[in-house]
This record gives sequence, structure tokens and C-alpha cells, in this order.
Amino acid sequence: MLDLEPPDHTRIRRLVSKAFTPRTVERLGPYVRSLADGLVDRLVAAGGGDLLTDVAEPLPVAVIAEMLGIPEPDRARCALVGGHLRMYELNPSEETAARAVRASVEFSDYLRALIAERRKEPGDDLVSGLIAAHDEDDDRLTEQEMISTCVLLLNAGHEATVNATVNGWWALFRNPDQLAALRADHSLVPSAVEELMRYDTPLQLFERWVLDEIEIDGTVLPRARRWRCCSGPPTTTRRLLRPERLDLARRDNPHISFSAGIHYCIGAPLARIELAASLRALLERAPALRLAAEPERKPNYVIRA
Repeated sequence: MLDLEPPDHTRIRRLVSKAFTPRTVERLGPYVRSLADGLVDRLVAAGGGDLLTDVAEPLPVAVIAEMLGIPEPDRARCALVGGHLRMYELNPSEETAARAVRASVEFSDYLRALIAERRKEPGDDLVSGLIAAHDEDDDRLTEQEMISTCVLLLNAGHEATVNATVNGWWALFRNPDQLAALRADHSLVPSAVEELMRYDTPLQLFERWVLDEIEIDGTVLPRARRWRCCSGPPTTTRRLLRPERLDLARRDNPHISFSAGIHYCIGAPLARIELAASLRALLERAPALRLAAEPERKPNYVIRA
């Protein structure tokens, strides 16, 4: 879906939207909050740890697995998704490419088997919803479209949320006045989630190919040219007062961390629930959370991590 344009994109997004409803996301709220609380409690009980591997990563992986209806014993397979994401590193090696292909094939085979099971015994999960989704013309998703959609949801619903969490806390530690304000007033959590995503967004750019010559704001983009759409903080500079400043109370915040237009992130409501749940759990259960060491940036190109 990420790389398609209308009419193919329109058709697939319309069908996926029938399964990925606000009600589907909303019913996960208590599960997400309970999971976040438990992960933070374990971090506190251990006297600290790695925020990325102990809290930020397990939360969205468990949530998207729950949403898709992946049985508990099979959820370790979701780690296979990490194999694809190594291809976003700078100059991936042939070995990295081979691992990515193996991960893609193995996880696709697993999803194919899961879809076959859900066809026989539908459940109250997203895979069953994707199987059942159809429109007035009885247009349905093909098996490959369902597999691609599940992989997209796992990738987008996992890596971006993980890195939005750790990028956000790194920004808070670098802006102690804002962290103090947030600790003093937890009602800032919703606006803090938006501002932290804007300030150090995990997906800095997308690349597109120009299919037909187009003019944007006086600039002509010729056909067959590749261009990059940057979604980091500079894109909101014209609209914001002091865009270089982290301001957790910022109300007018037109960031494009979730993209925009027809490619607006279909999982944005779920991401907001997850980010708010982990942020609130850490504020409430680990009020003295502090940095043990300066984090290291991953050598990625597209994903800022």
C-alpha cells in the first residue's frame, strides 16, 4: 500500500480500512495500558535497563501481534520482521540482503498458513477482518495483498513506535525544563506525544518516483525523476513559532510524522495510544528515570533510531 498510487492504492486502502476500524483500535486500549504498566514495573524492579529492548520494543510488537490474532506461542516470529528493516541501513551488505529475503519468505509462509486457519475458523482479529472485508462490488483482498498488508502493519506499527519512544525520551533528557514540566503535569501527555514526534520523528523521509511531470509551488518535477519527501522538523518551520524549541504544551502542531493526504498513516490512532501509554507508565512508575549512558544512533538511512 505504501508504494501504490490510485486506483490500486484506493481499492486496497478502502478494503483494509473496513477491517482496521476505530472500534478495533479502541478495544485494545486497556490491553496496551496494562502491557505498558507491566513492562515498566519490570524495568523498575530490575533497577533499570535498556529502555529500547525492555519497554519500547516489546510493547508495539505484542500489540500488533494481538491485533492480527497471532497466537501467543507464535509471537516470537514477529521478530523476523526485523530482518526486512536491515535493508534501511546505509550500504547493506549481500549477507544483510540475503537475511532480509529469508525473513520475508519465512514470515510470508507463516502468514499464509495463518490466513488459511482464519478462513476455516474466523476470530475477532484483524486477519479475520481482512478476509471478510469486501465492498458493494464484492471486491476482496487477494491472499498476497493480505500478506503484504500484515507485513506493512507489523513493520510500520513496530519500528516507528519503538523509535518514537526512545527518540522522545532522548529529547526529554536533553530538555530538562520540559521533562520537569511533564513530570509535574501528566495532562500534557497528549500534546507531548505530538511534539516529541515532530521534534525528532523516527521516519525522516520517503522516496518517490515521478510518474508524470508535475509542478509544485513553482518547481517542475520532471517525469522519471526520484525525489525525497522529508518529514522531519524543518517541514513545519513556516507554521510554527520557534520550531527549533521543544515545547510540550504546543497546541498548533501541524507535523507530518504520520504523512498526509492519501498516504496518511492508517495506524496513527494505534500509535498514539501506544506512545501515550508508555510515556504515562514511565512518568507514573519510574518518576526518577534518568540516563545511564548517552545512546548511540543506529547507522540507518530512512529510519532515525
